[in-house]
Amino acid sequence: MQFIHRFGALMALAFRLSLVVSVTGLAACSTMQATDTGFLKNRSEMTTSKDGSTAYYRSPTPVDPHQVRSISVEWAMPADATVPEAERTRLISAFEAAIFREATALPKSIGGHPVVIRAVITRVESVSPALNVLTSVFLTVPLDRGGAAVEIQVLDAETLQPLASMAHAYFAPISEFKARFSALAPAELALNAAASELAKLLREKS
Repeated sequence: MQFIHRFGALMALAFRLSLVVSVTGLAACSTMQATDTGFLKNRSEMTTSKDGSTAYYRSPTPVDPHQVRSISVEWAMPADATVPEAERTRLISAFEAAIFREATALPKSIGGHPVVIRAVITRVESVSPALNVLTSVFLTVPLDRGGAAVEIQVLDAETLQPLASMAHAYFAPISEFKARFSALAPAELALNAAASELAKLLREKS
């Protein structure tokens, strides 16, 4: 009986160690890197952040965020990506709404140029709710992270010249605890974060 008890304890320890090893890979890279798909034609003019998560460009031309003529978002991930079509559509709509919401929350810019905003979703990392339940039980932390990467260009509505460009990638932080138990919730947080960063970029020069 004692042998069985010890064997069970050893098996539990082995499971815990294997779990630690498997999730270590998930947490190995603390920062998602901004993508470069060729969508942003002025990438050579962009400044990249120290951690590589963001690249950005802002021309001196003033922008009026209340004159956004159109917002378009496309899916630029591989065709074999594991995100179902319905979820793709939902994420695209959510991102469009977030960009519109953040832009119209900015103050009007007298003399600012009307713009069109074009964006692509280039990476989506879903989480495994089941794995995060396990890691929460054994390690007290849901280690499987999720997030998304996007590329956005703000163009002059008349000339279609880029007035602002941004590539942004984001892993949901551990503070967003509940999001780690829903497969695509971290990706939605990442899209909202990207829209917020775009608003900051526009506000700096507007």
